[in-house]
Amino acid sequence: MTVEQRATDVLSVALHVRDTARQAANGTGDVDSVLTALSAVIDHDYASLARWDPLRRRHLTLAGSYPAGATRYIENRLHDDPAFSLIRHSADTTRWWHDVPGPVRRSSSGFQEVLQPLGIEDGVAQCLFAADGRYVGILNVSTVRARCDQPAVRDVMALLGECLAAVADPLLGPRSSGGPSGRDDAVGRSCAVLVPRDEDGAPVTVSGEPLPGLTEADSPLTALLRRTAARHRLPATVLVPYRQRTLELHLSRQDAGTFVVCRTVACPSALSPRELEVLAELTQGRTNREIAGRLHLTPRTVATHIEHILAKLDVPNRAAAAGRAVAWGLEPAP
Repeated sequence: MTVEQRATDVLSVALHVRDTARQAANGTGDVDSVLTALSAVIDHDYASLARWDPLRRRHLTLAGSYPAGATRYIENRLHDDPAFSLIRHSADTTRWWHDVPGPVRRSSSGFQEVLQPLGIEDGVAQCLFAADGRYVGILNVSTVRARCDQPAVRDVMALLGECLAAVADPLLGPRSSGGPSGRDDAVGRSCAVLVPRDEDGAPVTVSGEPLPGLTEADSPLTALLRRTAARHRLPATVLVPYRQRTLELHLSRQDAGTFVVCRTVACPSALSPRELEVLAELTQGRTNREIAGRLHLTPRTVATHIEHILAKLDVPNRAAAAGRAVAWGLEPAP
């Protein structure tokens, strides 16, 4: 196969990645499909697309196939790695394994503790930036086979940065109109409202279709927005279990009140909606009996949920689970 033919083939599959990323960003597709499409560009063994949360100063995995330990590293430690700093603050925001200087590689805990034990021979880390210059996330792709960076692949990976950034950018997507079923609780649905300073005033819709109760002055959800705005230094981001949904709320101060971007998201760490509710109660230091009373469950059921939570979060006790939830910005349901 000639270089020209190979370049044509790579460009063709890169266009598919771009289309899949656009679908994920607008809510008509999922992020896992983006990584699947990317495997036709780089035949990878592991891949991860993670969003950067500047408030919690950690990455949040949107989709990935790395082992649990590697995923935890990407989420909680990667941003302090010398190799990450090299990529994020250089003109070349796409860096291949063999291009990283030896001293940086030797000082990188990611190389030494995560990639080498997995037998990684090559790969790419690509920092993703929004059009306004904000760092929004990172793509990591690894392979146990050597040299996956033929010239055509290097070129198209650089070109894919913009569409991958749109997937990671929390201000853009993923979004959804509710899907073919018409359900209004679909993951990715988003809207923006302005909560006036006047406590008797109802939130005003800025964009999107608001969730039920979000534009009523005396609703529990509106009360929650006001309490959150009063308790946090803004801008702030919180997660809230609400009527079998998980809401991600971005709050920022405006002259007229509080601007809130509300988006329905998947429960983190594969928790069920009820488990997330129980975990949110743990952040308040409540006992099993107190949680049972608030959520209309039996204490035994609460204890079972907590066992599942500890297993899914891979933490030793309820205090550690509560700490993880606080780091997420998880708030109890209104």
